[in-house]
Amino acid sequence: MILHEKKNIIFDLGNVVVDIDLNITMERFRKLGFKKEGDFLNKYQQIGIFNDFEEGRVSAGEFVEGLKAYMKAGVTDEEIIEAWNVIIGDYKEDRIETILKLKETHGVYLLSNTNELHVEVCENKVPLVGSLNKLFNKTYYSHEMGMSKPNRNIFEALLKDAGIKAEETLFLDDSKANVEAARKLGIESWLVEYPDQWVPRMKALIKER
Repeated sequence: MILHEKKNIIFDLGNVVVDIDLNITMERFRKLGFKKEGDFLNKYQQIGIFNDFEEGRVSAGEFVEGLKAYMKAGVTDEEIIEAWNVIIGDYKEDRIETILKLKETHGVYLLSNTNELHVEVCENKVPLVGSLNKLFNKTYYSHEMGMSKPNRNIFEALLKDAGIKAEETLFLDDSKANVEAARKLGIESWLVEYPDQWVPRMKALIKER
């Protein structure tokens, strides 16, 4: 791929822009008595109340109350929220610098399956620029859009809202299902198998332009 052939780049958030570790949250949940996390959560898909939260059908308060039904008596809201948010790791400056460099010549967008609690943690801790809203031309979150990847409607909604064309766009995501869904719409896509994988590849393309 030649970078100047694309006008726009869409980034996933977790394990593409920011580190996440679902295993830490699962371990914290188990300590709170939650024994069925495998029925609801995996690295790429969420089910039941977790999916409802991710698509904005329940509020943060309703989500926390719903989880209490699966946990031992006496667990507090604060314990649940802390366990849920510990999944969020760090931003690496090299990734942020690369996105900023791309932003000089391309539209850069964020498309994330996420929820209001995680956005509160992620939004304003970005190195160099301070916030995701300043890093990207626009951010798109599943809980605000009422839909999630890999459903094609979320990609179509972004393309329409941003006024961009699929064939002029590159998409980066750590989920094979999401990447395949984007490709079916004519969006060239990279599967990111570990968070820093895409950075040297993108830097090489930047040098070639």
